[in-house]
Amino acid sequence: MADAKKTDRQTYASDFIKGDTDQAVFLGNPHIDNLMTVVIALGAEIWSDRQRLRIVESLMAKKGKVTSEMVEQYVPSEEERAGWQKEREEMVKRVYAVLSRDTSGARPFGEERKFN
Repeated sequence: MADAKKTDRQTYASDFIKGDTDQAVFLGNPHIDNLMTVVIALGAEIWSDRQRLRIVESLMAKKGKVTSEMVEQYVPSEEERAGWQKEREEMVKRVYAVLSRDTSGARPFGEERKFN
């Protein structure tokens, strides 16, 4: 990480406000809620790694070297931002589209389908 120097860079961080959602069940089963939390967190981790990789690739192409400080201080162009946005949306569709599939005809694994 870069040193904690004062910069003019815009930040999107806000103070953390603890809620009581730890005890809430959103999807009808706390285990499913936990799995969804893991899936979403893993997607966020993958995306942040992918974005950092794009920064490293860009710096290597432009400068021929990369340092941690260079990665932390990198400011993408508008064209890069648009490309990242498109790439992120495509990843979200690939990874999470299955969550919106029609499960009205779903049955337990191994159960035979009965045809009339």
